[in-house]
Amino acid sequence: MADAFGILLRRHRRRLRLTQEALAERAGMSSRSIAEMERSPARGPRPRSLERLAAALGLTGAERDEFVGAGRALFWASRTGGTPGGGPAHGEGTHHESAHGEGPHQEDRGPRGGRPPVRQLPPDLPDFVSRGDELALLRSVLDPPAPGPPDVATAGRAPRLAVLSGPPGVGKTALAVHAGHLLGSRFPDGQLYAALRGTGADPADPAEVLAQLLRVLGVAGAALPAGLDARGGLFRERVAGRRMLLVLDDAGGYRQVEPLLPAEDVAVLVTSRLPLTGLPGVTSIDLEPLPGPAAVELLCRVAGGARVRGEPAAAAELVAACGGLPLAVRIVGARLAARPHWTVETLNLRLADERRRLDELSHGDLAVRPGLHLAHQGLTPVAARAFALLGELDMPSFPEWTAAAFLGAEPGPGAAVVEELLDARLLESIGPDQAGQPRYRFHEVTRLYARERRQAEIGAADWAEALARAARGWLALARRAQERLHCLRLHLDDAAVAVEVTDPRAGELAAARPVEWFEAERGALAAIGAACAEAGLAALARCLAGCCADFHGLRGYYDDWRRATRTARAACRRSGDRAGEAAMLRGLGTCLGELDDLDEAVAALDEALRLSDEVGDRAGAALVSKEIGFMLGLTGRLDQAEAELRGAIDRLGQAGLPLAKAVALTSLGFVLRQRGDTATAVRVVRSALDIARSCGDLFTEAYVLRGLAGALLARGRAGESERAARRAATLFDRVGDPIGTAQSLRTLGEALALPREPGEAEGPERSERTGEGAGARRLAEAEKALAEAAAIFRERGHSWGLALTELSLGEIEARHGQPEAAARLRRSLRHWVREQVPALRARTLVALAVAAGHDGDPAARDLLTEAYELYAALGSPAARDLAARLGLPAPPG
Repeated sequence: MADAFGILLRRHRRRLRLTQEALAERAGMSSRSIAEMERSPARGPRPRSLERLAAALGLTGAERDEFVGAGRALFWASRTGGTPGGGPAHGEGTHHESAHGEGPHQEDRGPRGGRPPVRQLPPDLPDFVSRGDELALLRSVLDPPAPGPPDVATAGRAPRLAVLSGPPGVGKTALAVHAGHLLGSRFPDGQLYAALRGTGADPADPAEVLAQLLRVLGVAGAALPAGLDARGGLFRERVAGRRMLLVLDDAGGYRQVEPLLPAEDVAVLVTSRLPLTGLPGVTSIDLEPLPGPAAVELLCRVAGGARVRGEPAAAAELVAACGGLPLAVRIVGARLAARPHWTVETLNLRLADERRRLDELSHGDLAVRPGLHLAHQGLTPVAARAFALLGELDMPSFPEWTAAAFLGAEPGPGAAVVEELLDARLLESIGPDQAGQPRYRFHEVTRLYARERRQAEIGAADWAEALARAARGWLALARRAQERLHCLRLHLDDAAVAVEVTDPRAGELAAARPVEWFEAERGALAAIGAACAEAGLAALARCLAGCCADFHGLRGYYDDWRRATRTARAACRRSGDRAGEAAMLRGLGTCLGELDDLDEAVAALDEALRLSDEVGDRAGAALVSKEIGFMLGLTGRLDQAEAELRGAIDRLGQAGLPLAKAVALTSLGFVLRQRGDTATAVRVVRSALDIARSCGDLFTEAYVLRGLAGALLARGRAGESERAARRAATLFDRVGDPIGTAQSLRTLGEALALPREPGEAEGPERSERTGEGAGARRLAEAEKALAEAAAIFRERGHSWGLALTELSLGEIEARHGQPEAAARLRRSLRHWVREQVPALRARTLVALAVAAGHDGDPAARDLLTEAYELYAALGSPAARDLAARLGLPAPPG
């Protein structure tokens, strides 16, 4: 045995080409000690010296285990005359020595009575995955580098204490056990384990836990003290100075843990749903569900790698349905392993029905529901009710005031309920949102259990009443935020549905940061609106959809807009609310126009107009006509568009909606310039600008300025168009409208790319722009503005704007003979053909003809002829210009 350790020490030292002096310096020891350990018979190293040597030699894995084992065996044999691997002889380390720290090497004592070290940890999981960061942190806390000079006793150091916290099923115990096995060699004097059952119906009594631990440490039953304090004192005495790990699993709180904490050099690892941050010197590690790739790896290890990796998409979907919860992933993996004839997709289909998913997440004695049930049982009645009500909605997250709204309580008690749910780990805090308010969410699996509790404990009428309270709270805040948005006013909300802000702090926040508030509440508003529609609360559903539509239009969230208005329209139809249905159809038509579905948009608007007339809503009818006129103008039906818009302008003025009138005048200007009446177009849009500025509305001013830039460009006044477009882009950016900004940048790019007429005013930069190279600088700036616009449209998924920007860039490239023009223009052409927009299709064909002409392609005439036919069918003045170029008779009209 002596030769074995000395030989190992000498071999590892020589492998590193270290002298005895060099190794001694690395390990913080004397070279004489090294020499004595290498000679035969060798001197046994103290355990702490042994650890230093292993570290200095860089030993890991099996090599380290062999080295430490040989050294430890030699140490005990040299002191007790025992056998390799044994502890001290019976009686070594008396009670007197233990109590007063006397006797040689007291800090290195082995277990009492010659017993082998205690190894109480449950078996490690062979399929454990991930948690690398947490394991590294646990290693640094439970086994930190020894401070101070070598071989100094560390008795009296504070316990090395870590707490693993997290919701049920997140893998706290698995990580604790895995860490204990991984660090096993660092605790030569043993590993103690106690199940505290803190979240169960019968939590362990700390006095009984101490009795169990003391028996394991060799204290006979008759010698056990009677009281908690006495047992705690004896436990601390028995483990003092020993290198041990104590794992306390499933602690219910401080009272269970504090009496069990040793006062000496024992490392302690606790698992609990609570972080227990009040314990002295604790390092708290809160576990999150596994990320997708790690969850898939766990699934592979349980169910079989080849099988799971053969269906990568289905595997990702399956672990997502489990929310990355290790227990849930382990269960579905076990079910797959038990049923070789199932595919991963088979199990996905079984989990798809949320009402049955918790039933599916069980296998043998493994199940997700029991842990959630235990946590739920510990709630107060009011917290249990809030849990069920909040969980019924499929909200991605929600603010604190929501609990009070559902309960019909004041903000203070509602906040207390949230804290109780957090402590039970049935709710997660995700920190402040964009508006600065704290937000909370349910884990996906926890939400399913909450929904079960709602359906089991709260009736439909009670649920609808609570839902209506919460919906009115959101609507009140949404109105407060909407009032302060700078955006296109769609007038879809119904002020007759009365609400009141019940949490003043939330109301102030919504008013102070409206865009950020809507961004934060976007998912919650969608969920609450859909729930109202399903519960038959049609008025609240349509008011929520209508109030949010202005924000959706401002930020380009067209899918949200379309979904909300369609859902609310269906609810209004079921309840017989014709006025509400008309409003939702108008909102839907406007949204579909933004999504390029012009035919469907006009159909929805036509129905909205019919219903508005039916219920006598003159203002609503005028707003519908404004939208219809705009859509007709886009599709080139200019006569109909002009008539519709002129009628809308008169009625909007009578209805007292000046900003809507300004928008309609801008649309009329667009129609007039397409008809070739550019002078009237400029005059009409300038009148709209006067209205917008008199009202002090930044959004409408930006909207009109963009229209004015287009009219001036058509008039040939590129310099004035450039200045209007710049101002529009600045204002749109200020109010937070990315699509408006991009559209203005596109117009700016077109204005910059056109040559200036002789003597045209250039503004304050005239001297810089009229010298040599000014045209090249303007062209470079034009391409930059258009590239920025395209990037915004692409990011926001605005295909119309992107296709139009591609057209603008293609026109510039075609004029300058750039080879990439044709490919870009054909991409744009495909869009206009698909969306059936003849005016822009014709414009693109003209640009393609220019590009073909640069290449000497005879197809240029065919392209111009096709464009001429489209313009002639539309009655556009552009047809006359093309007829002259083609040598054709001028079209009639």
